[in-house]
Amino acid sequence: MIEDILKKERVTRFRFITLLCLACLFRLCAPALAADVLLIHSGPIPTPWNQRLASGLIEGLGSRAGVQQAFLPSDSADEDAFDEVYGKLSEAMAERTPDAVVTEGDIAFAFARKYRDLFPNAPLIFCAMDRPNPRELSECGNCTGIPSTCSVRENVNLIFTMRPDTRLLVAIVDSAPESAPIREAVNRAMEPYLDRAQIMFPGFEAGDEHELNLEELGDTLASVPPSGAVLFLRFAAERDGAPVSNEQISDLIRTRAASPIFLVNDAAFGSGAAGGLMVPAKDVGESAARVAMKVLNGEDVREMLPVSTEPVMRFDGTALARFGLHAPDGAEVVNPPAGKVEERSVLPVTGLAWTLGVAGIVGLAMLIRRPRFNR
Repeated sequence: MIEDILKKERVTRFRFITLLCLACLFRLCAPALAADVLLIHSGPIPTPWNQRLASGLIEGLGSRAGVQQAFLPSDSADEDAFDEVYGKLSEAMAERTPDAVVTEGDIAFAFARKYRDLFPNAPLIFCAMDRPNPRELSECGNCTGIPSTCSVRENVNLIFTMRPDTRLLVAIVDSAPESAPIREAVNRAMEPYLDRAQIMFPGFEAGDEHELNLEELGDTLASVPPSGAVLFLRFAAERDGAPVSNEQISDLIRTRAASPIFLVNDAAFGSGAAGGLMVPAKDVGESAARVAMKVLNGEDVREMLPVSTEPVMRFDGTALARFGLHAPDGAEVVNPPAGKVEERSVLPVTGLAWTLGVAGIVGLAMLIRRPRFNR
């Protein structure tokens, strides 16, 4: 009888200790499992590119945190639309604010700075944009990020390595303030090749400084001669400020490209561009996740130095075959050609094409008018 009582006491004590240990373990793990990360996009809808970035963030965080996504109007000047998003987020976060906020692109970063009261104590992690200036970082407060890298020199060298007979490099950039340093970087990178090739910035050439709209961009892509190549760097808005989506760019490349197009990110990869040394969206998301994990573990973001995502060398096998190109050793090649790839003949229709065409006509006229002598 006494033994049974003692046995029951031991069992009871064991159960109590077990429950106490489980409660302590749950208390330790609960904050880690309950973390919330808000991902704010600079566009109004999900796209293949921003969802690849979101996928990298979600996979990188694993079970450590859940990710909620918010989408913004693409026109950063539309204050009413911003205020509407602010109201919706205020309602959604009335009971609980995020533990960290990740912003994708310039518009999302500007929104997060302006409406910092939505998440006053949450660390802010920017990505998919250039490194902010010191004033913007100071306004942001508890802030760090993943600045975009634009491998200009590396891609210029890559083009002439893969295609030594290139005689014209057409660099595509828009008129955003962030594009000016990119144009300067292209000019510097082209210096070793100016003895055999020209560089053109459509929309920024002397006497043609009216920038480009989508239609003219398509015409430009269609008129680059066989000896030319395109380095697509940045085209986020038309000259009137109208935003340009990655899907619009992809469609232009798919339907108008007449020469190999090299990229610095994978926003338009898969549309017929050759590829290049570029930063994949998913890798950006994974980089943001690593920073967010440090934040959730208690590290102070103000002591973290912004670290860029490393670019990867990736090519479209079918696009390479179309132009008779071969990927360098060690490069990743996707979409191998299924059969014979025929080059598409394109009628020149732009100022670039007319310039080249007129030069040919003038040369022909000089030959015709050359005096002939009887022997």
